[in-house]
Amino acid sequence: MKLSRVALIAVVSCLALAGCESTRQGIASGVREKFSGPTYERRIFAGESGAVFESAKAVVTDMGFRITRAGSAQGVIEGVGGISSDDRLRGSRQRTIKVRLGSASEGGVAVAVLFTEIVEDDFNKGAGLGTEASLRGHPLYAVFFDGLTQALAK
Repeated sequence: MKLSRVALIAVVSCLALAGCESTRQGIASGVREKFSGPTYERRIFAGESGAVFESAKAVVTDMGFRITRAGSAQGVIEGVGGISSDDRLRGSRQRTIKVRLGSASEGGVAVAVLFTEIVEDDFNKGAGLGTEASLRGHPLYAVFFDGLTQALAK
């Protein structure tokens, strides 16, 4: 009886910890981010850096972000989205965008973008105790890069 309990606990633990491949990759990349910093998604665009900067700034605004910092010379655009909360007003979340522009070694302008989400789960636990996590593989990256491609084509 005691041996079967131990075997059952071992099997359940193995199944719980094994997970699917995407879960293991997500955990590994999350740990990697803690030590090396978040990973920006990067694409290279043909064109002049000033035009790419202005187009990227317009795309950030069109996506609903309010620009908090922008500098063409620094190649930086940062913005915050609106704050949303759950139905019971116990927690809130807010998305941020960080865009970095620089010259690419292959020619053109390298555009790197990072989306993060700040989540405060429960105000009863203490105000201001939110966590920030990067959104890896999120559709927002495709929306941003598609919008930038369209803006540069105009």
